[in-house]
Amino acid sequence: MTPGSSSVCAKSRAASRIIKCSSDRLKFIDYSVYYWVMQMYNASFNVLGLMSGTSLDGMDAAVVQFSNVTDPHWKLLYFKCLPYPEALKKQIEAAYENASLSDKASAAFAQWSIDVIQAVQADFDGTIDLVASHGQTIFHNPEKKFTYQAGCLPEIATATKLPLVTNFRVQDVLLGGQGAPLVPFGDHKLFGTYEAALNLGGFANCSIGSPLLKDGVSVAFDICPANRILNTFARELGQDYDKDGLLARQGRINPWVLDQLNSLPFYDLPAPKSLGQEWIDKTFIELVDILAPKDALATCIQHIADQIAQQLEGKRTLVTGGGAFNRTLLQAIEENNVPIVLPEKTIIEAKEAIVFALLGFERFMGRANVIGTTTGSGIWHSSGTIFHP
Repeated sequence: MTPGSSSVCAKSRAASRIIKCSSDRLKFIDYSVYYWVMQMYNASFNVLGLMSGTSLDGMDAAVVQFSNVTDPHWKLLYFKCLPYPEALKKQIEAAYENASLSDKASAAFAQWSIDVIQAVQADFDGTIDLVASHGQTIFHNPEKKFTYQAGCLPEIATATKLPLVTNFRVQDVLLGGQGAPLVPFGDHKLFGTYEAALNLGGFANCSIGSPLLKDGVSVAFDICPANRILNTFARELGQDYDKDGLLARQGRINPWVLDQLNSLPFYDLPAPKSLGQEWIDKTFIELVDILAPKDALATCIQHIADQIAQQLEGKRTLVTGGGAFNRTLLQAIEENNVPIVLPEKTIIEAKEAIVFALLGFERFMGRANVIGTTTGSGIWHSSGTIFHP
């Protein structure tokens, strides 16, 4: 469909009215209604994707238009990153340490999500048909079949009067998977022209190959900590993050600590595998904490680059996530013979929110949105809880 066409826009509005009417009357509507409406009216669907990563630096909000129900085409209509409220950040960090605080943190995060959605509605010149919210990961221990994302609550749908898809990871964990990574589905569906895709968020994770091609094989997994650990040492120096990696450039790599980090048993585990804050606290941080902050930053940068090279050496790699703005980190990765490709700035910032908009859209249409071979569940499945207003 061609955005801007008056006849198509009229059809989209008509389809939206039918969908809204249907969902108002039927809280658990048969997904075929949405298929039928979108196909018959050649309609588009605007999905607001919300993503807040483990680095706790803000919430990414992306409105993505999907058209062509059977093989969705997409267009980014709006993007904004809203800074994390300091009081909420403290609540989330306290919940990391004390599980009894997680319910209050979840309610507070849900309220912030409502505030973000309403701010986007006021700012975005268009209609939002669906919200897809990742929530904020507080606990992630797939070996014990447990993962918990704060803010995955029905109050969001009620307050915003919009259908909500959330809680994307739990089903995969219950099916025996890692519940992560989920972004590879979007890598292959939306950005599938590269040998590999690398996200430099709180953790560095990658997807290699494409299962969406005939006889395609894919592998995806968390590689190592990234911004989550770098931000920790930047804060010791009074900064929220190490802008452009300038602080790391002032430090010295400690060869002994680097060797200890590169020898951690996690790196020898086969994919799929995933990391959580618990692993950083119990295994990683004590090895680096003996260093001065700038030396810790320099050593961690080299460690991240080394681990990425172990997986992606020689592969043309699309790089996104906040770490894609860290010039020192990118230089270290390239020096380890990983040819990187950077998309435009907005895509770097918005990619995960875009992907979760896709995951929400696919779930709302009743289609698979998790690649079981990359998470370890072994089953392609449609994951996420749907709440209607």
